[in-house]
Amino acid sequence: MMKNQHFFVSLVLFAALLLTACGGTAKGHEPAPTPAAQITLKVSGSGSTTSVLAAIKPEFEADTPGYRLEVLEGSGTGGGVQGVTQGILDVAAMARPLTDEEAAQGLGYVELGQGAVAVLIHPGVGVTNLTAAQVVAIFSGEITNWSQVGGPDAKLILYVRDEKDTSTKALRDAILGETPFPETAQGLTSQGDMESAVAGTRFSVGIGAWPAALASGAAVKSATLDGIAPGDPRFPMLKPIGIGFKTDRQADVQPLSDWLLSEKGRAALQELDVVISQ
Repeated sequence: MMKNQHFFVSLVLFAALLLTACGGTAKGHEPAPTPAAQITLKVSGSGSTTSVLAAIKPEFEADTPGYRLEVLEGSGTGGGVQGVTQGILDVAAMARPLTDEEAAQGLGYVELGQGAVAVLIHPGVGVTNLTAAQVVAIFSGEITNWSQVGGPDAKLILYVRDEKDTSTKALRDAILGETPFPETAQGLTSQGDMESAVAGTRFSVGIGAWPAALASGAAVKSATLDGIAPGDPRFPMLKPIGIGFKTDRQADVQPLSDWLLSEKGRAALQELDVVISQ
């Protein structure tokens, strides 16, 4: 009997030693894995650029474990820059480069490409091309009926942005000059409002960022200008698409800028007709 007891004790001790040597633990009591560090980048600013960043967000996050983009409602390029300088935002979505004053505040900037400022037309109008002269006539109030540019006999409804908006500046710099908008034009305050107004109003026309309209799936058409499409580098109205950030936070933002400038990121931007500098 004693011999059997000694054998049993020896067997238990051997099993315990074997389990310890293998580093085993009882099933169901394995230590929980340490969660990976998560960095959330809060982004706001230009409505046209935030739309583009929101569209590429799923692909960026899938390719960059540990990073998440929180794309907030657009607040204008200036609002995005202010949010970054105040520490409220991590990234400013920008439709222009930094000013000297902004750069002096310790901000950095990465340009991702350029986006067309397109003439946006309600899809039911049927006009697909306009000349530069016709664009001037439309936005100055000289053309008031679509039949004057080969469209239906219907009154043209014109939407515009305010004078400080980058889309308005691009239109003026490239085509319109200082010619004032007509009093009949209806002013809108955001890219989203422009997309909604043109999509929802028959016989309407406006001006807005084409990559943003594609990114948001807006039900609008863009007119070619003198036969040149908005995704073409020769398109006359282009404005920068970029991101701004505090230079002392560059290490946190670097994975985002690296991905956007990578082959995969550039391909995603080109899907939205962003013109990439070679």
